[in-house]
Amino acid sequence: MATDQESIERLRAENAGLRKEIERLHEQLGRREERTRLILQAAIEGFHVVGLNGEIIDCNPSFASIVGYSRSELLTMNISQIDTRPPEDVAAAIAEIKAKGAHRFVARHIHKDGHAIDVEVSSHLIRSGDEEFFSAFSRPITEQLRRERALRESEQKFRAIFDETSMFISLLTPEGSLLECNRTMADFTGARQGEGLGEPLWEAPFWGGAAGADQHVEACVQKAASGVPSSCEVQIHGPGGRVATLELKMKPILDASGESVLVIIAEGYDVSELRRAEAERATLQEQMIHAQEATIRELSTPLIPLDAGILVMPLVGRLDRVRIEHLLERLLQGVVAQRATTVILDVTGVPMVDAEIADSLIRAAQAVKLLGAEVILTGVGPEVAQTMVGIGIDLQEIVTLRSLQSGLHHALGRSGRDRRPVSPRRREA
Repeated sequence: MATDQESIERLRAENAGLRKEIERLHEQLGRREERTRLILQAAIEGFHVVGLNGEIIDCNPSFASIVGYSRSELLTMNISQIDTRPPEDVAAAIAEIKAKGAHRFVARHIHKDGHAIDVEVSSHLIRSGDEEFFSAFSRPITEQLRRERALRESEQKFRAIFDETSMFISLLTPEGSLLECNRTMADFTGARQGEGLGEPLWEAPFWGGAAGADQHVEACVQKAASGVPSSCEVQIHGPGGRVATLELKMKPILDASGESVLVIIAEGYDVSELRRAEAERATLQEQMIHAQEATIRELSTPLIPLDAGILVMPLVGRLDRVRIEHLLERLLQGVVAQRATTVILDVTGVPMVDAEIADSLIRAAQAVKLLGAEVILTGVGPEVAQTMVGIGIDLQEIVTLRSLQSGLHHALGRSGRDRRPVSPRRREA
């Protein structure tokens, strides 16, 4: 009997211990449930439990706040009253959850005041004994979707500008590797989609082997990568032999610390027409200068026909070798064209004649004489005469007279129009 009693007491003690353990576990489970409830209650994201028939079994304050209903109102409602998706979309989402146990999707809920709310839902299938239901977390993403749409629209606008502009634009890494180039550049060069990406810009298939182009571009990129805007001018080659002169202007994009994080070719203009126009303008300007110089030469060495067979060339200003050569050329052409018999060279307006110029004048006179015309030198001043005598110029075959008027009388006298004799080869007193 004592043994049975001891066994009973031991069992009672074990039962008491088990009851305490069960109470402890119940208390622990209760604390966990309370903790979970408090977490769900305090969660910023909405939480709701939905039965397989769509009835809302439970929800937290955040979910109630999202849709604008109170918790007590929601517990009398079906999820279809706030979920505006077509029934087939809802059925597809339920099938996905049942098949995979969980599913994340975007839904549109209707707020109590009637406005739509885009929400991202993460739903799970829960099995508890014979019971099955869905638990779901949801968060509003209307503002996020608005920002994403705005970003996409902004990117589309940027892409349109980037691709449709007439500029050649490329984006590079600080090392000069090509990240992207716009359609204008790709279309002109005939580059395929993605061709050249990842390569240094100076090795990309844009330059057509133009001499020195790779070196110019590389130096330009390196300067921009150092943080200093740079520019260069290179030729770019396209299919069919098309060639354009491209002016590249590179600008570094810096981060907050001032380090170069990206290099953008801000401007890459086709300046072929501009350079061609500049070359044409330079050519026209040069032609104009030559024409002006020719006009000045014409004015500085005028050849005037006075009478049949008589030409006068009055010289004014300082004579130099170029002007003397032009003088001789015009003089000989004029003698032949006018069939002149007499040429008057008037040096009244020449302030100074050096040995070289004096010798050139004598050679001009001799050349005219070879064409059968007489040369009369008029207007020789004391300084010029002294120079000629001092250097031993031979004036024996040249008529020298004091003034242009005397020269005219002499020439007319020779032609029979003026009978007043004038002694040649003698300077008048």
